[in-house]
Amino acid sequence: MAVHVTLEIFSGRPNPSWILSDSQVKDLTRFRETQPKAFRRAAAPAALGYRGFTIREIGGDTGKPTIASRGRALLGGHIAGPEVEEFLLATAPAQSIEDAIRKHVRSQFVNWTKLIDLSKILKPLACPICKAADAPAYNPAFWNTPAIQPYNNCYNYANNQATNTFAQPGRAHGITLSNLQCAPVSAAAQADGLQPVPDFSATRTAGQGWYVALVIWPNTDYHWYRQDNVGCWSHKPGQTAARNTDNAGKTIQDPKTCDRGPYTQFCGYMATGSWVRIN
Repeated sequence: MAVHVTLEIFSGRPNPSWILSDSQVKDLTRFRETQPKAFRRAAAPAALGYRGFTIREIGGDTGKPTIASRGRALLGGHIAGPEVEEFLLATAPAQSIEDAIRKHVRSQFVNWTKLIDLSKILKPLACPICKAADAPAYNPAFWNTPAIQPYNNCYNYANNQATNTFAQPGRAHGITLSNLQCAPVSAAAQADGLQPVPDFSATRTAGQGWYVALVIWPNTDYHWYRQDNVGCWSHKPGQTAARNTDNAGKTIQDPKTCDRGPYTQFCGYMATGSWVRIN
């Protein structure tokens, strides 16, 4: 039986994944049998940046995820801890994960059992006034379903278009991103029809779209936020669920100042709407 491993880390780009060798599968099986407690740690809140590993046993009855670390308990309720995470990271082929990614992942190997979901105890912050008549409503029930969530990323969500193609800026217009910096990602989005704006303070009447914001994990990945009709912002990190809180569990009043994890570079605001075409 083949074992497929996915490192859950990106928001815009597809996550790195690889197949374990037969000897690695044996080591993982032995690890699970001899150190079962390593697979039963408390799940941590999902966030931008490293979210854990997912293991799928391909060729079984379902092919569904059987083990996940950090993000959620899946089939069987197994959650992997740092010992297993280090093992899984070591199995990744050198060409599949950059050194900077490995460094970031290892920096996140902490005792998640001591952490709590801050969104459950922090009081929501007051939202700014939304000036865009077309701004979408925050509707996680639509985005967080099995038919939608895995196939749509932050760019789909910001543009409010569920294409099920894990849309990439510029791809609908023949552009392939290779330089993950503000200027090229912004230019690719503009090719799709998005418009740069100085901030989100100007009134946009019906038909003029809504506000979004672009941030960058330098040379690694991009991420998009959108302003909802309540005035606060929400986002969908990669294949994970849409949410309206930042990495600290706080309401997002402005993506420029919220906790964005490794996405440290704020590129700017843009306007999007029904005229935008993405793929």
